[in-house]
Amino acid sequence: MPEGDFVVGRSSTCHLALDDALVSRRHAVFHVTPDGVGVEDLGSRNGVQVNGESIVGTKQLGHLDRIVIGAQELLLVRVQGEGAMKERGTRPTLAGMTLDLPVVKEGEPDEPTAGQGGSVLDRIADKALALGRFEEAERMLARRMKGMVLEARSSERKLSAEKRQAATEYALTLASGLSKGEWVDWIFEVHDASDALLTEDTIERLHELVRRIRYRGSPMFRQYVQRLRERSASLSKREQFLVRRLEGLERVVGA
Repeated sequence: MPEGDFVVGRSSTCHLALDDALVSRRHAVFHVTPDGVGVEDLGSRNGVQVNGESIVGTKQLGHLDRIVIGAQELLLVRVQGEGAMKERGTRPTLAGMTLDLPVVKEGEPDEPTAGQGGSVLDRIADKALALGRFEEAERMLARRMKGMVLEARSSERKLSAEKRQAATEYALTLASGLSKGEWVDWIFEVHDASDALLTEDTIERLHELVRRIRYRGSPMFRQYVQRLRERSASLSKREQFLVRRLEGLERVVGA
């Protein structure tokens, strides 16, 4: 948003006009200055919420704060540094104002991969997880994380260990927050596709997690453990120990 006042409401004269019965004609205004952004409720019928709390008067905003106006949720994203601005373009809004939007370069994917450090979407997902909004984070990450399994199986491009582990952290958090065994299965599937052994920390966390969410196992889990068992003779002593810990997890799940 450019410096100055940015009005949001149902009226077509607003900088951002929202077709929403819960939004007043002039609902709220964003005050944009070189020092930051604040949002003010303009006496709307249904009020303004910032990070789940109703505001009175003007509320100063921070990076990745979520503002609810009517049934619409807006996200404030701050871009710092001239370098970042040079990589971005401008497109008009409904009232001729301009917003900085990413420019997709030729040959680049239109969406960053889960676990790719520094992507805006990962930071948003981190914020959602920190606020306990697990379903919201799942919607942001699910399609890309499932695509990572295909990437791991691809003969043309292999999934890096760093990216795999970063995504595994997301899966552990989602499994815990949502009590969903599907994300535990995803961990085994992506490691099986990568022909990789889980880290000791991940295995220990899974021992606690499967008990808490009452995970009952799956064909993918059993297939992964069986393949490691078949390779056990070629593994180091340390790796053989990790396989035994996975076999212990198998017994816990089957109990």
